Amino acid sequence: MKAFALLRPSTAAGAVKALAEGGAVAHAVALKANGIDLLDRMKERVDEPERVVSLTSATGLSELTARGDGSLTIGALVTLQMLADSADVQRLAPSLAKAAGLAASPQLRRRATLGGNLAQHTRCGYYRHLSFSCLKRGAEACPVRAETGVQDTAGIFGNSVCASAHPSSVAPVLGSLGAVVHVEGPGGVRVVPFPDLWAQPERGRASDLSLAAGDVITAIEIPPLPGSMGFGYEEVRVKAAFDWALVSAAVRIHGGAGKVSGGSIWLGSVAPTPLRAVAAEALLSGSVTEALAEKVGAAAAEGATPLAGTTYKVQLVKVAVKRALLEAAGRPA
Repeated sequence: MKAFALLRPSTAAGAVKALAEGGAVAHAVALKANGIDLLDRMKERVDEPERVVSLTSATGLSELTARGDGSLTIGALVTLQMLADSADVQRLAPSLAKAAGLAASPQLRRRATLGGNLAQHTRCGYYRHLSFSCLKRGAEACPVRAETGVQDTAGIFGNSVCASAHPSSVAPVLGSLGAVVHVEGPGGVRVVPFPDLWAQPERGRASDLSLAAGDVITAIEIPPLPGSMGFGYEEVRVKAAFDWALVSAAVRIHGGAGKVSGGSIWLGSVAPTPLRAVAAEALLSGSVTEALAEKVGAAAAEGATPLAGTTYKVQLVKVAVKRALLEAAGRPA
């Protein structure tokens, strides 16, 4: 690992200022939460910043607040284990507690943060090893898309430029819950709708976020959700523990008496960014039966463009969405 200077500002505003100082040289400065993803990349020399700005001393970023109206505000430094263990999250957003509790390993969940989980970079082996070329690191084309590419964990949607798959386990859940993201940057504080947090791949841009280099995620807010809601989260992975999902699905439905009258469905690990399944959402109407769940799952897979090594993921999308919908309706598969 290359030597670097470590800065520990005491506020988010201080972190924004520290990011701006000396940041004229590309990749000269990096932002760190608890550093699980960043340090991995630095050890591989994929990232070699001169300065690392740590958020761990910034006040107010580790708070989790449930309000009387049913909304949740979650600081960016709240750990995944805190999310999984929180009685308020389990009550108001059970799918978020489930997704956080399934992520990584117990040791990592106690260090990994919500903000870091959203901001992590792709786990694609071509990106993470300097011996390979990678479009995100500036190569002319994505090597995964080549006939000789290793494709088994690649994305099956939006993969015409880059076939990476965003690995966040909590991102599709937050999308399904209608979350918004609080960001502090050089221009001040702003609120970013969750779909706008993401950007499509471009050559030489490693992050999947739409944020500028000097922006800091400070909190995620989940709005009040009516009591007649159902929540489901399902993921499929190779190993039962300490693994990233091959496909994940988060479902929120509203209705009652075993019927659904709309909702939200988001997919993870299938595209360079978390993906909303709009066609599947349009079918969320009527009694939640096995047949409806299968139909919704099939609709979620429509438009997929799998590579030769990822055709299996199409079926996983169907299964994950079906199971998540049945769970949301109180009928686990």
